[in-house]
Amino acid sequence: MKVVSKNWIYKNLNSSIAVDTNVTQTVKSIIKDIQKNGDQALLKYVKKFENPQAKLKDLKIPKSQLKQAYNSLSSTDRNSLKLAYKRIYHYHSQQKKKSFSIKDSLDTKFYIEWGAIENVGLYIPGGMASYPSTVLMTAIPATIAGVTNIMICVPSKNGKTSPLTLAAAYLCGVSDVYNIGGAQAIAALAFGTKTINKADKVFGPGNQFVAEAKKQLFGTIGIDLPAGPSEVLVIANNSSKPEWIASDILAQAEHDPNAKTYVVSSSKKTLQATQVAIKKLINSHNFKNVNLSLKNNCFLILAKNNKEIYEISNFIAPEHLHIHSKFNKNYLKNIKNAGSVFIGESAPVAMGDYTIGTNHVLPTDQTAKFASGLGVDDFMKKTVFINAGKKTLQKIAKPTINLAKKEGLDAHALSVEIRKIKT
Repeated sequence: MKVVSKNWIYKNLNSSIAVDTNVTQTVKSIIKDIQKNGDQALLKYVKKFENPQAKLKDLKIPKSQLKQAYNSLSSTDRNSLKLAYKRIYHYHSQQKKKSFSIKDSLDTKFYIEWGAIENVGLYIPGGMASYPSTVLMTAIPATIAGVTNIMICVPSKNGKTSPLTLAAAYLCGVSDVYNIGGAQAIAALAFGTKTINKADKVFGPGNQFVAEAKKQLFGTIGIDLPAGPSEVLVIANNSSKPEWIASDILAQAEHDPNAKTYVVSSSKKTLQATQVAIKKLINSHNFKNVNLSLKNNCFLILAKNNKEIYEISNFIAPEHLHIHSKFNKNYLKNIKNAGSVFIGESAPVAMGDYTIGTNHVLPTDQTAKFASGLGVDDFMKKTVFINAGKKTLQKIAKPTINLAKKEGLDAHALSVEIRKIKT
């Protein structure tokens, strides 16, 4: 943990998206192999990285196994999953785009038709932990959008996959679930094999190999974002509870050794108390994966005033922003860059990870400056139909011809002239 200033953050904040050359070359090799050898290469990598006993016929998990996983849940687990499903579905159901039409002042009508992407692949991490919540966060908006073919890829550990993850897939009505992870899963979705259909777009977070595969394959396949490690920024004041702040920091730190955590305050006393509270909670609990993250990527930032707090927050553009204060409309005006913003001490970020209803697939590594959290519209695309009449042709033909000729595109001009424009 480091206590630093605004200037230090501006100078030293580095992106985690940068990947070393070894990862780049490894992923490039895997992609090339999958493209050339399909299932044969896919099985090779599954055996190497996930399950030495894997067989090709076992890569797709039967629907009966998904149902069995759901039925085997305890009532507590099933009810928790159903509550999360209900709230996530309700929130996302308000997002679906509607088709509409526009008529101009002449005789042209524009029809803007929104439709679902036909084939999508959802990547569900399964390395350090199981993530049934990510199944809900990706499959629910895809379903609401109207995607007809939803495929899930989830890595296994020695052939075993989290029953809760499989149960979540069953609850969402997804039957095409594959025990495949890593860059090989993204490559298989990009090119298609005999075992797995080609997808049009892939979604979901993963490790650096998954993120690198998505970047290298963009264009062959659509992607959501090349997500980096999880991150949170907490804005605190002298009335905030240090222990609560500390718990929010630890909740993000346990995601990944590379997770980034920040506390920004104009109160030096609050920052010092938070530092003490973090150490106390670590000593009194058996948290996993937090020590490296806290050592290398936990920053306590002393700001001069509220204006500087906003500047720092917008510069960092955190995946999760938690403001430990009561709601104030000024936040809506001053917070420009963040994935999701949690306001008040009754809104821990962890609820957003599971049950509040909003999506937890969010932009990281300052990409919130130009990107948003996952939503229904990410699973849709629009097509514009232009029905232009003779009045429009007559009115805009000459300017069109003129601009085409100015650009040196005579065939463009001819395609308008040939329609015998009246003079």
